[in-house]
Amino acid sequence: MPVAKANNIDLWYETFGSKENTPLLLIMGACTQGILWPDEFCMELAKTGFFVIRYDHRDTGLSTCFNFETHPYNLYDMMLDAVGLLDFLQIKDVHVLGLSLGGVIAELLAVNYSKRVLSCTLIASSCDFRPMNLAYAGLPPEENTLSRTKDVYLQWIEKFTSQPPQTFEDDLEFRLEGWRILNGSKISFEESTYRKIHNEFIKRIKNRESLTNHLFVCRNSEATIKNIPQEVRVPCLVLHGTEDPIFPPDHGQALADKIKNSRYHLIDGFGHVPNGYFYDFIIESVYNLAFKNR
Repeated sequence: MPVAKANNIDLWYETFGSKENTPLLLIMGACTQGILWPDEFCMELAKTGFFVIRYDHRDTGLSTCFNFETHPYNLYDMMLDAVGLLDFLQIKDVHVLGLSLGGVIAELLAVNYSKRVLSCTLIASSCDFRPMNLAYAGLPPEENTLSRTKDVYLQWIEKFTSQPPQTFEDDLEFRLEGWRILNGSKISFEESTYRKIHNEFIKRIKNRESLTNHLFVCRNSEATIKNIPQEVRVPCLVLHGTEDPIFPPDHGQALADKIKNSRYHLIDGFGHVPNGYFYDFIIESVYNLAFKNR
């Protein structure tokens, strides 16, 4: 499998479509591998004229893993990983699609490398991770803040951390349960698709101890996450779902409000993870932003 030497680490990556086409970098969320951008989604994007790139963040999948206590890092480092990958692939400029924490990394790219980022599409992201961080820590919400992560997902997280699966089969079923929650209940969960993806996901884990290092990054980056959106100047689209259990809909609206001249779509029934039901809408939205700037 292809591995790039980027920002002095190894990054697994995969591409779809012709390199002669317009580059589109897909940036996944925290604690997740690049393969969670489903193959079909990537191939459909490529058919519209994009050269699609997905990759494993540091500490995920087949990329370099770290001991966070001895080698701490931050969102800026994760952004530089993406820059290093683009340099490795000799890509001068790019459209970016980021989900959740990947959306924040996309914003950092747009601000710090504005001449290389042509547009940003941000899915299921937020300008305030503190409500989520407090919820994960079991602390009460603060007043006058964005909505807290939903209890049903917090209960799954608590069970996953306090009673970690001991077998491959249990791990797979537990992950599917979590993705079913992230999908939301309004649109059918694509169990066969995600069973295949998570089967591969588990096999690709290099270091289980590093799986949650991104949570430290989220906790240590609250100020950056809150302040960076208002500095974004490239064409930007914010897509958010009514069923998102991590960042309820007010997060998407707040993020769009902070990004000057951004466009916002609240998607009825969408959760926090890709679902084939919405591929056509998302792909058309990304295509229109990239090629028609609307």
